[in-house]
Amino acid sequence: MENKKHLNYALVEDSRPPMYKAMKYWGKKPHNIWQEFIECYCPENGVVLDPFVGSGVAAFESVVSNRRAIAFDINPMSSFFVEVSTSSFESEQFSLSANEIIDEIRNDPIYQQHYTKTNSDKMYLIYNYIWKDGAVWKINAKDEEDNPVLFYPSEEDQYNARSMENLTIPFWYPQDLFPTTPSINGNFIRGIGGNNFSFLWTKRNLYVLSYIFEKIQKKPQNVQLPLLYAFVHTLHLVSKMVVSRQERGNRAFSGSWGRADYMIRNRRMEQNPLLVFERACFDKQGVVSALTNANERLSTPVRINEVKRGNGIKSKAQINYGKIDVADLLDFIPEKSVDFVITDPPYGGLVQYLDLSLVWLVWLQKYDEKYTPDLSSEITVKRGTVSRGIYKRRLQNAFVNIHKVLKDDGYLVITFHNKEMQEWNDFVNAVRNAGFKFDKVTHQYNRRSGESNVSNPYGTAASDFYIRCVKKRDVDFSDDKSALEHFIYQKTVDVIARRSEPTPYDFILNGVLPELLQAGYLQPEEPTEEINKVLSKHVGDDNVFKVIRNPDNKGGSIWWFNEPSKYINYPDIPLSDRVDETVLAILRRRISVKLDDVIAELFKMYPNGLTPDPRRIREVLEKYAYQSSGKWKLKDIVIAEATKHTEIIARLCHIAKKIDVLSYVGKREQPESLGNGQQLKDIVDYTDLQVLDQEYDELRLERISWIDCLYIDNDKQIAALFEVENSTNFTSALFRASNVEKAIPKWMVIPDDRESELLSYSDPGFRETFTAENWSYLTYTEVNRLSSMRNCLLSDLVQMSHRIQ
Repeated sequence: MENKKHLNYALVEDSRPPMYKAMKYWGKKPHNIWQEFIECYCPENGVVLDPFVGSGVAAFESVVSNRRAIAFDINPMSSFFVEVSTSSFESEQFSLSANEIIDEIRNDPIYQQHYTKTNSDKMYLIYNYIWKDGAVWKINAKDEEDNPVLFYPSEEDQYNARSMENLTIPFWYPQDLFPTTPSINGNFIRGIGGNNFSFLWTKRNLYVLSYIFEKIQKKPQNVQLPLLYAFVHTLHLVSKMVVSRQERGNRAFSGSWGRADYMIRNRRMEQNPLLVFERACFDKQGVVSALTNANERLSTPVRINEVKRGNGIKSKAQINYGKIDVADLLDFIPEKSVDFVITDPPYGGLVQYLDLSLVWLVWLQKYDEKYTPDLSSEITVKRGTVSRGIYKRRLQNAFVNIHKVLKDDGYLVITFHNKEMQEWNDFVNAVRNAGFKFDKVTHQYNRRSGESNVSNPYGTAASDFYIRCVKKRDVDFSDDKSALEHFIYQKTVDVIARRSEPTPYDFILNGVLPELLQAGYLQPEEPTEEINKVLSKHVGDDNVFKVIRNPDNKGGSIWWFNEPSKYINYPDIPLSDRVDETVLAILRRRISVKLDDVIAELFKMYPNGLTPDPRRIREVLEKYAYQSSGKWKLKDIVIAEATKHTEIIARLCHIAKKIDVLSYVGKREQPESLGNGQQLKDIVDYTDLQVLDQEYDELRLERISWIDCLYIDNDKQIAALFEVENSTNFTSALFRASNVEKAIPKWMVIPDDRESELLSYSDPGFRETFTAENWSYLTYTEVNRLSSMRNCLLSDLVQMSHRIQ
């Protein structure tokens, strides 16, 4: 498939639709970004494959985009997600069944003994118990008017906590022994009090859970899966692994299984399972909201087909899904039959998906044995059970199979991020040896990557690399260690030079790692230095870099050159100033914008190592705009300045016609409105600088293309340049213009009331450069006068201009 327009820049993640909010799963991917990749790289009615489908985003967004999906995963939870989300949802019948279960258990004597409380003749509903050092410490409850109340446990409460171990549970519950896995160690087993899954819950919670599970299986068939969906979402939230949220968060009535591990904390929360189940059914992020939204987005019922031995791929199914090991891919998918593959493969042993999913699967497999997991084939690293060598072989085999089922002109997009060089090396080796070529690597910020990032949207840790691959590989992967080190050093110099400002280490990584991948320099079979070790050889007073501790501890230490002029061959204003100018230009052009719209445009303009930190963009917006109704709107004073800036550039273009030269306006200014239905780009002779490509290399042309206005003569040479400094720093003009020859006349155009400011500007470097680089200045009045002249020559421009003495 020929793609004329690639996605070569980061995208902005939308808020998740309700269908993706009802169930915890690790590493959920941004639905709108995956949808854009699917629509870009797979034709309508084509086949999208995700062999590590996880929570099902690739499958569901394929259906939304009118593509067919193959959604495989060795984890049975993926099949469960597909089945629940694609079935027709009967909201009224579900609500009736859920409420019947809730009402019955609410009146159960054992439930009332442990989750209701009488105090001073008032009845209270207990929401949770806070445990500390193995005993109940606090109780959060609400009265009959729904007012929150905090209790310290009475003797009766402590007795209930001790005596619940003697409860007889008349319903089935899981008693499977924990598997032999490093995820569940001896400390954890001792902490929860036993070596089987029933000990994940207190005895009273296990009583309520088993009661709910029993009742679900007796409800009509068409509501059982949605009820189970609410149930599995309840299971982890009422386990002993839940921690109480910080008091400053004012969330005393909710807890979290915050980390992807099996761990018992000293302070934990025992939540009321019936209330959590009720919330999982009916709250804003509950089943009713999620499956109603899924029905709308997917136009359910979706035609699905469960793929298993004896039942292969069905061409008419919108989603072919199943508990299929990627090692067996060719048993089910014909070679060269898939149009596009998008997937999020395992990252070493970072998240033990199957181990963690056992919290849910030990119940679901009782409901249907097809949800029984196979722990023996997972692509992961497990200390003592699955070696790194096995992991590498399985991962490489996975990409070999993907290569075989993908069409020759198809694309593979992989999301990957790990700070460990070993993980990158294993990953690169697997992809490379499968015959893929790294075609493009883009650094992508995620709005959130897990609970640890909720309070830090767009933080540098919450990010992925989107790696586009093609089947025909023509890149040599060097095994020369010194070449690798030189490449790392050179690309780091390039990233910092292009940013033109001291740069946090995380941003260097974001720029260098994609380059390493695309050049094929990562070599797992030979020992390689990690990037920071390679770069440390070039740090010191007599070396290339100096490293400064980052005072706000974000993004790592700050790196800069000891002698910047040696490495910045094509000067530019610092990246932070460029971002300021770009944000201002966006506001000028659109007047009223959303934060995400601004971030999206910046991602396109400044990819990978140049991508600005989105957390700072709000600060920039506050300089030029005010917030209203969820949007940022240009301040009146800035609008006036922007209008004047555009008007002066338009007059310079008008003067160009009079003196018989051709005009060009900078990239940022071209979309600015002239107020008569025209934009600046409509009145110029050139909107790009290809005419100059014989004179300047690509990087210099990129710098020059941002200059406010150029005059180009009939010999296709720059005859003059202009920078209009309405309110911005005078030095920014000098940076960009330093990429053209000194002999070219350069004019700084300023408001009349800034003339005294310019003349008194005391920076000796500025004054020296202004003179040496052939600069003059004109006031707005003088530009207006030149524009009003009937006949005008370049010499008139020179005659009216001024120098700085």
